[in-house]
Amino acid sequence: MSNISDSVRQEIRRLLSQGYRVGVEYADARRFRSGSWTSAPIAQGGESAVLASVTAVLDENEGKYVQILGVDSKTRTRVLELMIQRPDGAVTQVSKSKSAGGVSAPAASNGNSGGNGGGGSDVAQIVKQLLNQGFRIGTEFADARRYRATSWTSGPSYQGGRESEAIALLTNLVAEHENDYVRLIGIDTTARRRVTELLIHKPGEPVTLSTGGASTTSFNSSFGTATAAGSVKTSLSSEIVASVRRLLENSYQISTEHADIRRFRSSSWHTCKPVSATRIQDAISELEACLNDHEGEYVRLIGIDKKAKRRVHEEIIQRP
Repeated sequence: MSNISDSVRQEIRRLLSQGYRVGVEYADARRFRSGSWTSAPIAQGGESAVLASVTAVLDENEGKYVQILGVDSKTRTRVLELMIQRPDGAVTQVSKSKSAGGVSAPAASNGNSGGNGGGGSDVAQIVKQLLNQGFRIGTEFADARRYRATSWTSGPSYQGGRESEAIALLTNLVAEHENDYVRLIGIDTTARRRVTELLIHKPGEPVTLSTGGASTTSFNSSFGTATAAGSVKTSLSSEIVASVRRLLENSYQISTEHADIRRFRSSSWHTCKPVSATRIQDAISELEACLNDHEGEYVRLIGIDKKAKRRVHEEIIQRP
């Protein structure tokens, strides 16, 4: 008898608690490659009845791909597609991290789901899962009109293994499309199909993306939450000054990276000389010199925790 992991149970419980219907689909290797799934009957009702139905489908379709669906019956749209079995028996684990609302963020969603786009740690966990499974990270964006019509424009994608690079790509895209909807796409390049669609940004809403570990990089799409620049003399925005000040106050190493338009699209950045200053005015002066040296390019500010040897902040401070 197949065992359903605790994380999958939690996801089913979350769907039912939000009034969604749970569905199940299965496909053999050939149909999986063509994205042709067969629906299985699922008892609707309490959690125990749904779990029993899902377990039965897993037992009956051993050696096949099986995915659970979350369906919004009112709008007739899918809010979740989650692979729970593969031919080798491996089961995908759902992220157990919590969003701001206190419920686990969906590991995959389809269409214009009504969620808030998720907290940053949830997005980072999903990115990590996708990369670990060898999937490609894709992106799409749409303005309000196109969003209502479910008409998305493809954005840059990432095929690699570094979570920080994928998060940087997402961060850059959101910064470029602060007034648009942005969603993350997980792509199985072998089967040529999508495995995840997750809305990660809505116009005017803050986004927090994590690059692993406890610390996160936060920014507000409307730049409405930054502290004032104070008495620092600079042409840089108060938001950038606030970020630099915060990094210095926490004794983080400040560095920068730059990329031309072509390298920016492929998320291929060049590292600049680290900022050596510890005083805010001196650090700002070094940043201004870097921006002048790379006029016409993208430049981003990096904050590094030298003890933990990891990044704690990434922020684009100049665009062509």
